[in-house]
Amino acid sequence: MAPWIQLHAQTNGKVAPCCMSAMNLGNELGDLKDDPNLGNVWNSDAMKQLRKNMLCGKKSSICKNCYDYEKMGKFSERMQYNKDHKSYYSRVKATLPDGSLTELSVPLIDIRFSNKCNYKCRICDSEYSTQWYEEQIKLGKPLKSGIVISKEMKVADNKIEFWNSYTRLLSGVKRLHFAGGEPLFMDEHYKALEHLIAIGRTDVTLSYNTNFSILRYKQHNLIDLWNKFTKVDVWASLDGMGEQGDYQRKGQNWKKIEENIRLVQKECTTVLFGVNVTVSIFNILHVPAFYRYMVENKFVQPGRMNLYLLFEPSYMNITNLPLPIKQKAIAQFEELDKNYLSNLTDASKIRNHIKAVITYMMSSQGNEQKEFQHWVSAIDALREENFGSVFPELKELMAIS
Repeated sequence: MAPWIQLHAQTNGKVAPCCMSAMNLGNELGDLKDDPNLGNVWNSDAMKQLRKNMLCGKKSSICKNCYDYEKMGKFSERMQYNKDHKSYYSRVKATLPDGSLTELSVPLIDIRFSNKCNYKCRICDSEYSTQWYEEQIKLGKPLKSGIVISKEMKVADNKIEFWNSYTRLLSGVKRLHFAGGEPLFMDEHYKALEHLIAIGRTDVTLSYNTNFSILRYKQHNLIDLWNKFTKVDVWASLDGMGEQGDYQRKGQNWKKIEENIRLVQKECTTVLFGVNVTVSIFNILHVPAFYRYMVENKFVQPGRMNLYLLFEPSYMNITNLPLPIKQKAIAQFEELDKNYLSNLTDASKIRNHIKAVITYMMSSQGNEQKEFQHWVSAIDALREENFGSVFPELKELMAIS
């Protein structure tokens, strides 16, 4: 359903049907650097072709990630869109033979305004974080050619035309999504909220992918703003707690994250809080304990924690783990299921995610251990950190030749 109901653009201006799109194949649906008018992108040649492909059951490379997830038995984003947005099926039937839609009304908008961010997560890079730019250069870690062109990247160069086309769509939007970079660190995010308030559209559902590190930005108090809206759907990107979590997401202060969650729970009744965990080599042995900690402490409801697989950088994905560590991870997930999930009212969602994690982990045996060792050691040296002391149960990974 995504190409019929949503516009999504990455920090570099490339347009896709949704945030799960495989965008490294030169298959974008438009480029806001070339044409900043979102209305034109809605019926771009590539967008029309994608709709036509879907209507005749032909796979498209831009949807590769969802196809891969479904092979692992995971309920994919593609499937979620189809489940949640059946009410818009009339749009599918109204598609013209060339794949275009006559109505310029976009219920879901997900535009990443820039790569501005206050973190430099281990699994990230300068495409999504300004904090990574200088460090990446110091490390000699290649910038993404043709994508990363400066430290701070804006989704469109013609800011006035882009913003005018963006705000024109807000009068009809149903769900407005913010991500980044870090959206809570962006002026455009607050400008969008103030525009919605000004035009009386506080019935719009706000949704977020955020590191949840701040609730105040410049003159803005986020809780005051969120309380003006009917529904705020917050998904915090948290890969672990304490020292392990702070190591993975450089800039995170776990104590502050807990304080922010409690404050929002107390003062902002419109917020529904959830957690997205990106599963990598770093946290595979911590995810079961992390899930249990978050649920037991009532930071999150049992069904509001998602597990996503890290595919890139490939040397950090869990297929590279030695078999004994893979087996240990499986044993920990089995223990969680037996002694904790079985006592929950509904654990079907997290069980589905765990199944996908294990299936992917065991699907192949990666051989990028040396690449992992090189970059972990290089970043450790630059940041004066030590992987082995933070993850003693994984320190053998640094010794494998």
